[in-house]
Amino acid sequence: MKNKIARIISQVGHPILLILVFLIYFLFTIHSPGKAMLSLLIILTLGILPLIFWNLIRTKKGLYSNFDVSIRSQRKSMYLFILILALLVLLALWTNGQPDAVLIGSAILIQLLCFAFVINYKSKVSLHVAITIFTAFGFWEINPWIAIGLWISSPFIAWSRWQLKRHQPEELIWGLLLGLVCGIEILAFI
Repeated sequence: MKNKIARIISQVGHPILLILVFLIYFLFTIHSPGKAMLSLLIILTLGILPLIFWNLIRTKKGLYSNFDVSIRSQRKSMYLFILILALLVLLALWTNGQPDAVLIGSAILIQLLCFAFVINYKSKVSLHVAITIFTAFGFWEINPWIAIGLWISSPFIAWSRWQLKRHQPEELIWGLLLGLVCGIEILAFI
């Protein structure tokens, strides 16, 4: 029963899902519907969908243990792919004339991923925890209630990752620290 609950929490708090929900809310808050949809399509086609297909294909081929890429040694290729996609998305958003808030937020997310990639050589970072905390800070200025909800949910997401044996406490703490540092940067620079 605990694993079933943990799996549901882990899926609801998946980094890709949280980033997508944040982007939809944020882009439709700051842009006209047409500009928001174009921005979202750029991010989906250059970033999110290629990452989903990459992880699905590599999982199906047995190169990744699971979609979340829970084995540290397998994450190197995932991080490299994510960073390439993120830089392409940032370039496309800049070319599209996105406001500084979008560009700076994207750059800080790339920074979070770079730190996670470097840490991955010695330990593993819980991206579930890092992205939950990071998106909570992103929501703070546009909807504090969602931000508070995410902060409150973060210990449950951390527990779910531990319960499913995807992370050790140290890896959850790395996620917390990265989410906090990069989230505070969001508040400071946007």
